[in-house]
Amino acid sequence: MARRTPAEARVLGLWTAAWLAALLVAGLVRLGDPAVQWPVLLVPLVWALAALARGR
Repeated sequence: MARRTPAEARVLGLWTAAWLAALLVAGLVRLGDPAVQWPVLLVPLVWALAALARGR
C-alpha cells in the first residue's frame, strides 16, 4: 500500500471526523439526551484538530 501524502491524510481525517460527528449527533438525537451528553461531540472535534495538525 502506498503511503499517503499529508494532504490526503488531512482530507481523510477530516472526512472521518465529519462522519463520526454526524453519527454521534444522530445517535444523541434519537437515543440520548443532548443536554447531558453533548461532551461526546468533543471527540470528533479533537479528531479533526489532530487531522489538521498531522497534515502540516
